[in-house]
Amino acid sequence: MVLADAAAAENGKHYIHGGGWDTIWAGSFPVAHPMMGIALRFRVPWNDTNQPHKIAIDILDGDGQSILPNPLRSQITVGRPPTIPVGNDQVLPFAFNLANVNFQQAGDYVAVVRVDDADQARAPFRVAEAQAAGPIRVG
Repeated sequence: MVLADAAAAENGKHYIHGGGWDTIWAGSFPVAHPMMGIALRFRVPWNDTNQPHKIAIDILDGDGQSILPNPLRSQITVGRPPTIPVGNDQVLPFAFNLANVNFQQAGDYVAVVRVDDADQARAPFRVAEAQAAGPIRVG
């Protein structure tokens, strides 16, 4: 999982703009971060293809509480192409973009990806107050 300013997944590849940051700087709080991209690469084992899987993406504060009014929830079923060798995993890139994520205060946060209700990836980051007030910036 990579946190970015924006992300897309097209033709089996990720396109990541401003990726790899771990701090959001804000001039004051509360603050709405205009765009937050999350790039994910799912590896689906052979025996888990052709079955539905629940996917959830959330942003948690330092107390483990969701800060998203509507965490992302979806279901995917990854097919098994007839030409894939027996036993091979399927690898799929996904990208999600969250607009206007609200942070009430500075602190530690984590982006969490769950598959079938089990945590599969976590990307910790901080939201910090910049010394000089100004627009949001990512670092």
